[in-house]
Amino acid sequence: MDIRQSAFSFINIAIPFIAAYFFFRKSPRESVRSRGPLFFVCFSPFFVAGLSTLPVAFPAFFERLLGHSVWIDYMPPLKLNVTQVGGTWWIVKWKDPIQEAYLYLFIAALLWAVVNVLQRRARKLNCYALAVAVLFVFASLVFSFVCFPFCL
Repeated sequence: MDIRQSAFSFINIAIPFIAAYFFFRKSPRESVRSRGPLFFVCFSPFFVAGLSTLPVAFPAFFERLLGHSVWIDYMPPLKLNVTQVGGTWWIVKWKDPIQEAYLYLFIAALLWAVVNVLQRRARKLNCYALAVAVLFVFASLVFSFVCFPFCL
């Protein structure tokens, strides 16, 4: 067990739960409808980071659960006319699906914020959520262009 990775995972998983308590404690139904996009845009990256590093934090538990190491090389089944991407089990079968689910959640939160702005529900918070989302997208694009040949 890696103490630093497990602390990183648990802290990043705990941050959204603590934030959810403070965000949604008063009139939960209305506050989820109005503050939900801001919560998902700002705090779901912490949860995703904590969840995606769990196999690295507890490799012995996952090895016992899976029957093989999380660092084993994994190649997907061969398909015709498809680029084959391989890697370790942790990246291909754990981290990549979590990041893909986060992308869909991010897009849904973005659309949810647009709907809230159009319905005039907590306009400042939802405009802030849209601004943070646009900042995240811009930073992601800049990062992908800056480190293109070296980043995965």
